[in-house]
Amino acid sequence: MRTFSIEGGTDSPSIFIDEMNSIIEISGNSTLRETNWFYPNVLMWIIALNNNKVGKKTVNIKLKRVNDSTSQWLATIFQNLIQYYPSSCFEINWYTYGNNNRASDLVHRLQSESGLKVNLI
Repeated sequence: MRTFSIEGGTDSPSIFIDEMNSIIEISGNSTLRETNWFYPNVLMWIIALNNNKVGKKTVNIKLKRVNDSTSQWLATIFQNLIQYYPSSCFEINWYTYGNNNRASDLVHRLQSESGLKVNLI
């Protein structure tokens, strides 16, 4: 089975996609200025490496800092997950750090826009 990973930097998140264990993880900071070159590739790999439509997939989002452009890309990723897989196939866990109201607001917005249930941890 295949995996895809990108090591994060100061402004860019770490990405880990494991086809065999059906795990997608986005962690670190995502305050990139140029998200339009970063996230389309991530989305392509999410779709390519998770083409097995059987079984539950786990999406772990462990972002400490997120800018508006990243928020838009996360909404796009959620919409694509719905397009390619039934919503019951996903467990989405969003880990927050401290009292981060901005992250909570973002999670609630993404839930309402996508219809996906997100566990706020």
